[in-house]
Amino acid sequence: MLQHVCDPAAVIAEVARVLRPGGRFVAAEPDWDTLIISGDPDASHAFRRFVIEQAVRNAYVGRELPGLLTGTGFEVIDVLPVTAVFREVTAADQVLGLARVTERASPAGYLAAGPGRAWLDRHAEGEFFASMTLFIVVAAHPGHHDRRTAATGTT
Repeated sequence: MLQHVCDPAAVIAEVARVLRPGGRFVAAEPDWDTLIISGDPDASHAFRRFVIEQAVRNAYVGRELPGLLTGTGFEVIDVLPVTAVFREVTAADQVLGLARVTERASPAGYLAAGPGRAWLDRHAEGEFFASMTLFIVVAAHPGHHDRRTAATGTT
């Protein structure tokens, strides 16, 4: 949901405020710039550009999440990239909003209406591939004290 809020740093600061010391915060956010869609490369690029520039408020929040967390005092414990792969256009449409976004991208000047529709139609008729990376970040609440560190004196 951080990809859609006005101020992700403020949301993370609120999580830090209400999370108990030693608590863990796990967030999973996409990086829309990693979106790859098969077919016409120009249409795929235009679709991704529209998503990044118009459709999603914080399209890069997946890659920014570790920095946002450390900037709020969290200790980032792990960053796990998970690449979602879609080989079926209907499933991809449900998650990525292919038809809905293409319809919005055309009047905004990113995709010509005819070629944009044809791009979608070709996906429905033949082989399809799309992927996008989601970053899962595990962080400890500010002030978290790791018992292993205290026992061994190491970090």
